[in-house]
Amino acid sequence: MAISLEQAITSIVSIFQNYARCSGDEHKLCQTELKELLQKELPTWTPTEFRECDYNKFMSVLDTNKDHEVDFVEYMRSLACLCIYCHEYFKDCPPKPLCSQ
Repeated sequence: MAISLEQAITSIVSIFQNYARCSGDEHKLCQTELKELLQKELPTWTPTEFRECDYNKFMSVLDTNKDHEVDFVEYMRSLACLCIYCHEYFKDCPPKPLCSQ
């Protein structure tokens, strides 16, 4: 049985490949695939009022090599930044109480 981090890594890679395959190139996401990934995989973090121009801006930020697609490295950079942001945001929250066993 895989442990949590192994499962997370497997999920991250599989999700990217599943969405990238839609256009035939499993190594890159076009804007339509990126939009669908965000809407389906991060629904509570993707504002419902996002307009097409918002997705255009998001795509241009992620697409660091400006080839109009998001490759796996660009995708991973965005996830790493999201993880760092979440860590910083929650690090000062009170810790969960320990189990009383």
